[in-house]
Amino acid sequence: MNYSHLNHHIPPVTEGLSDAWLRAMGRLGDYTALVVRALNLRPQAVSFYMQTEQHLLVRLSTPGEHLILRVAPEDDLGAHVCFVRTMNGQQLPSPRLIQRDLSRTMVPFAYTVESFVPGVPATALQAPYLLRGAGRQAGRVLRRMHRVSVPGVGRPNPAGRWPQQRWTTVLRQIMAQLAPPPLDTLVFGKSEQAAVAALLADPRLEISQPGLMHGAFGPASVRCTTGEHVHLEAIVEPGRWVGGDGLFDLACGLCPSYPEPWREGLLEGYCAAGPLSQAEQERLPLLRLLVCYGVACRAYSRAEPFEAARDEALRMLSERVAA
Repeated sequence: MNYSHLNHHIPPVTEGLSDAWLRAMGRLGDYTALVVRALNLRPQAVSFYMQTEQHLLVRLSTPGEHLILRVAPEDDLGAHVCFVRTMNGQQLPSPRLIQRDLSRTMVPFAYTVESFVPGVPATALQAPYLLRGAGRQAGRVLRRMHRVSVPGVGRPNPAGRWPQQRWTTVLRQIMAQLAPPPLDTLVFGKSEQAAVAALLADPRLEISQPGLMHGAFGPASVRCTTGEHVHLEAIVEPGRWVGGDGLFDLACGLCPSYPEPWREGLLEGYCAAGPLSQAEQERLPLLRLLVCYGVACRAYSRAEPFEAARDEALRMLSERVAA
């Protein structure tokens, strides 16, 4: 089979793409052929499936099933593999990990081969009752997922070893990625910036036992099939950090940028197995404020709608001042 149609040659002067990305995209077909031969696969069709912020996905159609080759030009895939393997081990809905090679020996990047997840992201759902249903199912899965303990916070390295650090340290790293200075000064004033900096030192944000988390959760992370009803197929595309406070995922999913039926269903599903503890009830508003602040800054930098997240962050900050 000829894989050359997967090669996408991009001029080296293209802004925003590193040499690793240019090399991976320019020779994607050549590298795919190497992986396919090494795994002794016999695909009948091969096509470029999609590109995420960190990965390139190629769909391999074999006689029995579709597979996804995940290419990571720069990411070491340590966090991704940890998340998917743990989800598989707990029988939680996620892609099935079939093969992985994080060594960068045969090809100059880490890669995995996973099962193909059918359906569409929850962001594609239009009917409110379907959005609510998808949110409710996702909330139940998140609650089960967050009860799974992991050895550390942040992300493991490709060998599976976790760094020894505190959750609040990782939380600062997350905020630095979402709202790096001076970007935050374009959306929020000095008083708001100072309040968020102080909030990151709040002892109520500390946790005693880290759990499995998605790290970049939202309706785009929920793959589902629909008809008269909606069915959650898998939680996909974890973020950079997969160990820490699971309530961070819930805070992300409750961002006001998302439709109200989704948010209502998500909270309902998350609390279906039991109410939040007193400590969780205290932490969730703090995490929601941080998420709204960070999401507003990131959306602004991408010329995306940011007003809902900004206004909610300002409202919650004013409540803290009033209290």
